[in-house]
Amino acid sequence: MGTIITSNGGTITPSAVIGWESTRDGRTIVHQSINRSEPDATLRPAGLRKGRMEISFATATSEADSAAAETLLATASVFSVISTDKVSVQLAFVIPDGGNIARTLSPTTGAAWNVAFDWVEVTP
Repeated sequence: MGTIITSNGGTITPSAVIGWESTRDGRTIVHQSINRSEPDATLRPAGLRKGRMEISFATATSEADSAAAETLLATASVFSVISTDKVSVQLAFVIPDGGNIARTLSPTTGAAWNVAFDWVEVTP
C-alpha cells in the first residue's frame, strides 16, 4: 500500500516518503525563585507534532501527479496520512500559516518530482 494522504478534496499517492522531520514544543513552565537554587515547575505535556515531509513521485505521470499534490496541499483542508511503510508517519495535519509547499524536479534523476511541505498535527 505505501503511503496515502487524503482530504475531503482528494487523495495523494506518492511513490515514496523521502523526507520526514517532526518536533514537539515542550510546554512545562519553569519558575526561577529568588534565594533558591532549584526552580519550581508547572508540568505540562509537550504539544502535538509539527514538521516537514517530502514525498516523491517517480512514475510516468510524476509531473502531473506532483502538480496535483501541490494544488491539493494548498487547499484549506485537514489531511490524513496512512502509511504501511512508515508507521510513525500516520497523523492528521494542516498546512500552518506561513508554512511552505515546495515542488521540485529531482536533480539526480531529472524525471522524479518531489513535493515538500510544512505541517502541524491536529486532533481529527
